[in-house]
Amino acid sequence: MVDIRKVKDDDKSHVRTLELFCIREYLESSLQKKWDDLPSELIEQLGASAKDSFEFYRDTGLSYVAVEKGQVVGFLFSQIIEHVNNIDKVLWIDNVGVHPDHRRKGVGLKLLRRASIDAKKKGAKAVQSVLMPDSKNAVMLHKKAGFFLDGRKFAFLDLENFE
Repeated sequence: MVDIRKVKDDDKSHVRTLELFCIREYLESSLQKKWDDLPSELIEQLGASAKDSFEFYRDTGLSYVAVEKGQVVGFLFSQIIEHVNNIDKVLWIDNVGVHPDHRRKGVGLKLLRRASIDAKKKGAKAVQSVLMPDSKNAVMLHKKAGFFLDGRKFAFLDLENFE
């Protein structure tokens, strides 16, 4: 059973490891970049769990981890942005990732739904998420969650009728 809860300080190292794994996986498979060729300074700055970003996302109250048997198996970092594309109060999903052993089991969907529901309670009118169109798993996840995809790198979910 996977539980979704807000990210907390104790999650930092586990989330960092998982987020960097997911970024590395994407860079090497989709972009054909070698992880070992990246400067260590750049790697330190990658992702929402980076040293200067983690506390910000924790404090938004809209960033989550998926936990199974005490282990972090997924994460979602998001924030509300006051105005995006003529919409006031948009939940902006900066990054979402799930450990490979837990993919295709609804973990990502649970994370997206929890963030969307909590954002709607805080007055958000929509959700936007950055997608890499060549990431089939990310595209399928966002479609399953009800996002509108128009071929660009953004996915959009209207929260007006979202439950």
